[in-house]
Amino acid sequence: MSKQFCSKCNHETLHKELIKQKPSKFGTTRKEKFRAFISGFIAGSASPVGAALDLMDRYVVCQQCGCKRLDNQGDEFQ
Repeated sequence: MSKQFCSKCNHETLHKELIKQKPSKFGTTRKEKFRAFISGFIAGSASPVGAALDLMDRYVVCQQCGCKRLDNQGDEFQ
């Protein structure tokens, strides 16, 4: 946990990091799920660490008010 400024509370409060998987850019049909698997497999074999981070979003959550804010920093989260 880190202390950061919360725009909703207007105070420096403790914040917790939360990492969630990004929604899939592929559809929900069987064919689209297979395409997503193949795409992830190819990306993972080229760069095992970078491929996993491309699929994640980083949020920070205020421990006082519960305000959740997307906080992807750097190239690894884009």
